[in-house]
Order: sequence, then structure tokens, then C-alpha cells
Amino acid sequence: MTSPFTDDITRKFFESRKYFGLEADQVTFFQQGTLPCVSADGRFIMETPYKVAKAPDGNGGVYAALKSRRLLEDMSSRGVKYVDCYGVDNALVRVADPTFLGYFIDKAVSSAAKVVRKAYPQENVGVFVRRGRGGPLSVVEYSEMDAAMATEINQSTGRLRYCWSNICLHMFTLDFLNQVANSLEKDSTYHLAEKKIPSIHGYAMGLKLEQYIFDAFSYSPSTALFEVLREEEFAPVKNANGASYDTPDSAKLMLLRLHSRWVVAAGGFLTHSVPLYMTGVEVSPLSSYAGENLEAICRGRTFHAPSEISF
Repeated sequence: MTSPFTDDITRKFFESRKYFGLEADQVTFFQQGTLPCVSADGRFIMETPYKVAKAPDGNGGVYAALKSRRLLEDMSSRGVKYVDCYGVDNALVRVADPTFLGYFIDKAVSSAAKVVRKAYPQENVGVFVRRGRGGPLSVVEYSEMDAAMATEINQSTGRLRYCWSNICLHMFTLDFLNQVANSLEKDSTYHLAEKKIPSIHGYAMGLKLEQYIFDAFSYSPSTALFEVLREEEFAPVKNANGASYDTPDSAKLMLLRLHSRWVVAAGGFLTHSVPLYMTGVEVSPLSSYAGENLEAICRGRTFHAPSEISF
């Protein structure tokens, strides 16, 4: 899914990389919608004297976009039953994780999500909650939680009561996606995000209306959560290099550290000219998906970090 602002550059990027080994007809690009931007007092923000400023409708716009582009019908015609959905800004995503898929099918639920334990009460992540006794699981965004809710302790476990972080790694049945697309069409929920908006008077603070991908869970009759380790599956990129956390450099380092652990576990050795906590090795996804089958490549061998390990 792209937006009107990213569609052309994304298509060209895939073309220049030869679709990462896929055929061109195996990759489908589709644009999310846009919504008007408004000021704090509810007025439309004008981009030009004759044009209302608009912004992408959030990652939750995927449901309407899949329906309007008839991609749900296309998936059905191809025999697709399950859809793996993930955020592009996570460097450690395990695409179509067979363990997660097996868990999802075994639980016979309509939706599932990978979660990690919240690192600390004020961490800027949404968390899963159950609304009412026996109600559906849904996600509360960190900006919608007050301090009391964020720090509340579950007395029976000694952990944070709301500790299961949503990291945008989801699995849905195709039937459920059709249901969500129809439900959101009749009962849209919008979240407000305060952003700098380009306007006729220069950049101005305003409000973007967004739908979130996790809005779907409120419609699910059954949702399963699947805990994963943060250091193995969650390396987000939220900020530019130079920030204190969640940067391209920090995500790269997390990947190098993970792959270094794979190599050592497979019997390999590492040498390094800078402290190992600052570097590592990268294992080609053509060699291993999640650290398996590396013994033949690594056992007894020494690799100098930084380097790439491939066939």
C-alpha cells in the first residue's frame, strides 16, 4: 500500500531492485485514500486558495483501499485464505512466519497479532486491552492513555496491567477482512493526529484524520495474541538518525546483533576491529530465514564483522 505521495517512488524502487526476485505480476501496488486536514477549531486548511490540504488516511485505510481496488476479490479468486500484514518500518519482520501462521490456524480465530512486552510504562506503543467483561480485544494508542492507565500494575502478576504492545504484525482471515471493509464503510472511526500541515500560509499546526490498522480488532469475534521477543522481531524505524532511539542505525544494529547470535549458535566465530556491540554480521535471507540451517555454513569458521554471510 502506497499513498499519492509515495506511489511513484515506491514503484520505481521495486523496479530498480527487480522486485526482489519476484515476478512483476506477483507484486500489487495500491494507493490508500486521503482525508482533509483541519485546524484546531475545525476549519479546513487550504493548501492553495482553491485546494483543501489533504493527507493519507492512515494505515487503517488499507481495508477500504483493498475493497475499492477489488483486491479482496482478487485474493479470493487466487484461493487465498489468510493474509499476513506488517508495518514496513520494522527491520526484523518475519514475513509469512510459518510458526505464527500455524498458531493462527490452530487457534481457529479470525485475527491474531504478535506482541512484545512493554519495555517501560511510558513507552510510546499502543497496547491491547479488553473492553468490558467478555468484550473484544482492541488497541489503545499510547497517546490515548493517561498516566494512571499506563502505570497500572496487575496485582496477581506484578507486571503492568496493560503490557502487551501492538507492533503491527497481524494475521487475518480473508473472510474477516471482507467483514471489516464493509463494517468500516458504515461505521468509520477516525483518530486525530496533530501534525505540521503545508498550507497557503506555510507550514501550520493542524489535525490529520487517520484510521489505524488495529481498528479492525474491535470487529473481530476472536483474536489471539502471540508473544515474541523484542530483540528478535521488533526493530522499528520511527526517527531519523541522530535521535536517541528507533532510528535506521539502531534498527540496523539490532539486525546485526541478532544475526551474530545466529552465527555463534551455529558454531561460528566472530572477530571484530570495533567493539562487537557496535557491529555484527548480516545473514542473507537466502541462507536462513530465522537462524536455521546455518551449521554447514558457519561451524568452525571465523567471520570478521562487519560482513555479510551468504551462499
